[in-house]
Amino acid sequence: MKSTGIAFFKIARQFHLFLLSVLVLSLLLTACGPAKKYAGPTLPDNEIAVIKPGDKMFTHVSILSVDKIRLYTNESSISVHPGTHTVFIEAVLDYPFLDSDLYFNQYLTFNAEAGQGYTINVTILPTEKQGVSWVTSDRDPEAFVVKKYAMDIVPLPSFD
Repeated sequence: MKSTGIAFFKIARQFHLFLLSVLVLSLLLTACGPAKKYAGPTLPDNEIAVIKPGDKMFTHVSILSVDKIRLYTNESSISVHPGTHTVFIEAVLDYPFLDSDLYFNQYLTFNAEAGQGYTINVTILPTEKQGVSWVTSDRDPEAFVVKKYAMDIVPLPSFD
């Protein structure tokens, strides 16, 4: 009798552990997609545009807002309706040999087409204290959708 009670407890514990792992996995998979930043029902991929920050070593790009809607999380990509959109970005150069990190904020306005992906890229030139940001389409990554320069970029404040 005692051994059947222990066996039942082990099976119940394994079942609960299995359910917990399935729940965690499903939450992780739903969090990996682009964040929806438009009103209305969820649309298929061919009816939305996706905007994402570029991935460049030592230069971090954050999308702070889309069409004056503030983003409170650091999403990797954002889904929007087709049309003209204005994104507010922050670019930070975190290079190990600089005395301080350089950054700038900038508005970029461009027309997003349905079914397309757009990448926001940034380059910061620390010796010239200048930067440039540009948007490319996944359809033609070599062509600029929009390009904008930033002059007199500043170092991030130190909190030492």
